[in-house]
Amino acid sequence: MHRTNSHRNFSPTSSGSSTAGASARGSTNRESPLPPPRDQSNKKVRKTRIAKVVAENAIVIVAVRGCFMCITVNDLVQKLGVNPKIVEVEEAEKTPMLIQLLKIEGDGRGPCELPAVYVGGKLLGGVDKVMEAHVKGEFVPMLRAAGALWL
Repeated sequence: MHRTNSHRNFSPTSSGSSTAGASARGSTNRESPLPPPRDQSNKKVRKTRIAKVVAENAIVIVAVRGCFMCITVNDLVQKLGVNPKIVEVEEAEKTPMLIQLLKIEGDGRGPCELPAVYVGGKLLGGVDKVMEAHVKGEFVPMLRAAGALWL
């Protein structure tokens, strides 16, 4: 009999007070906890996501959508036979992305402009550094060492 009363007190279909229904809903929430507040959650996810993308891909180009220099770097890399991971942001998202990229390096150094090119998980630099490495003949060996180019 005690068992029946206990069941009746916590049943959402009980004709008892609204606290009985709230208790039943509360137990459901304990089984599937609510996510953290949206603003804190997004910051952590974005930081983790960009760091993870850089770490997991041989070459990553972080670019502003429609930026001519970003398109130029991407074209060069693709003409060399490499399919880079492109992370595009809107112009309004550029500064927050640069701040996130500073956190990846951990030493306070990072890109000051986009595009930012990462080869083998390390920052190579922007369009100037990519072109410099390409002209010196250092870019293709970097791509090979990172596993982005096999030939």
